[in-house]
Amino acid sequence: MESEARRDDSRVNAAVQWLFQGHRAPAFMLALVLLYKALLVTILLWPPSTTGLGAFAEEFKVWCFGLDPQTGKMQSMYVFVMFAEPLVLGGALVLLWGRQMLGVARRRPLALVPSVATAMITVVIASAAFGSIRTGKTATPAGELPFPGAAIRTSLPPPQVELEDQNGEHVSLDALRGKVVMLTGVYASCSVTCPMIMAQTRRVYFALTPEERANVMVIAVTLDPERDDRARRLEMTKGQGLESTPGFRLVGGEAAAVNRVLDDLSIARKRDPQTGVIDHTNVFTVVDKKGRVAYRFSLGKQQESWMQAALKQLAVE
Repeated sequence: MESEARRDDSRVNAAVQWLFQGHRAPAFMLALVLLYKALLVTILLWPPSTTGLGAFAEEFKVWCFGLDPQTGKMQSMYVFVMFAEPLVLGGALVLLWGRQMLGVARRRPLALVPSVATAMITVVIASAAFGSIRTGKTATPAGELPFPGAAIRTSLPPPQVELEDQNGEHVSLDALRGKVVMLTGVYASCSVTCPMIMAQTRRVYFALTPEERANVMVIAVTLDPERDDRARRLEMTKGQGLESTPGFRLVGGEAAAVNRVLDDLSIARKRDPQTGVIDHTNVFTVVDKKGRVAYRFSLGKQQESWMQAALKQLAVE
């Protein structure tokens, strides 16, 4: 028993020495650092989208680069740290094992292939795991309640909306009769729930088919009419990549008129006098083609799923 234990220990020690005393471990780690850097650059430059690699890149930027989806700006310190860390590690690897790896590359370049291939597989697996966790799956999660449809549908009078959008065009809810209209409230300097509202709005809207989107209009009413003038609203839509989307209108106007609409939408709000931050409810009001309030939703996966189902249903009525 004791001799077998010694043999096992000897095998383990030999394996460790084989891995770390040679070129294999440092070559793997250096390849991993270089591939990770290449992935960061690709994500940083990849254009935003609601599906595929674009959605993965945007989600990664939000969590790792401090991206604000409203403005499209990233935290410079986050970006610096994300790029500086692999640079430091790569520099240490080159300093300690650079001469040894260079010698192997010159004498036996194929000996580096297993380390590089393993690093590539590691990066692909890690990226796929992050993507599946953060972007989610299109299938309905187990345990999610089906959309109740008619059971929760209402037929209430809509608010009177007579405001101006980010392009200076007049927006009237009465003039949109015959389209499905989703109304919500956000403001330009919000950094907490408004980005979540906009992200959920984008996902739901772009999940519709082009034919369905042609029958749907999104109206986001500013919660900060005193500050969100047309220029700020236009900047916000550009930050969201929605400036060329005819189905999206970010509206404002005279404070009294805007606040009346927000009150009619039952969007409670209160400004902190010290910070200027506006605490507010997160509400989506859906108006059907006949101009009646059909549904009201909030934030969350369940609510998002129901919003999408409601818009699809109403768009074809």
